[in-house]
Amino acid sequence: MANRYKWLLIVSGLLLFAFGIWYYSGHSEKLKKVSGIAEYDTLIQLQNFKEIPSKPFKYVLVNCDLGPVKVTIEANKKSSLEFHQTFMKYIEISYKSDTLLIHTLKTPKSTKENPITKQIYIYTPEISYYMGEATQTFFSNFGTEYLKVDNRSSYIRFHGCEIEKLDLTTNKSCNYVMDDDCAFDKVDAKINPNSALNCRGYVRSQLLLTANNLQNIRFGLNVKKLIMKKYTK
Repeated sequence: MANRYKWLLIVSGLLLFAFGIWYYSGHSEKLKKVSGIAEYDTLIQLQNFKEIPSKPFKYVLVNCDLGPVKVTIEANKKSSLEFHQTFMKYIEISYKSDTLLIHTLKTPKSTKENPITKQIYIYTPEISYYMGEATQTFFSNFGTEYLKVDNRSSYIRFHGCEIEKLDLTTNKSCNYVMDDDCAFDKVDAKINPNSALNCRGYVRSQLLLTANNLQNIRFGLNVKKLIMKKYTK
């Protein structure tokens, strides 16, 4: 009797399952077709960037009026600049001795119908000074004795860099990130109370940190020696 009751439950369950599949397949709502730009269509297409030969320079000044602009500075044997074609007409380039000056003439408005890729690529074999007023700045694969960054960006990241002496000065709110594939001999970082520093790179000699506290500072055994000073304006 118990086995018969068990089999009845199994058969009933299978019938209910089959009915559910039939009902769903026959009454499921059709997917609505959505018009517009798909997410993968908004990805940056590198073939739309145009490379411009540049004079040799050691100092870089970037002044972007408003709006999000990303600047990438990468080591290369020859000096050159690269801009997206939709952004080129808004940029003014000039030189003063061994200084490169990049200025945005006005802030372009990017829309779905007319997207503007606001990115600047700077290639140079050597750089000693950078002052950038941009949303994001990336330093990539640099090996140099000295680099001073007079920062006005919201985010600065070092990737694949080996710099003997790195001098960081923060004038606005900024998040500094040094990837674990970076190595420094000495780092002198002045971090104001509204900024942060995440040092994952190896500091062989010392980190001279000027800050009020370690609340927004991150580092570990990768820093051989820490010297801390009080931050004052």
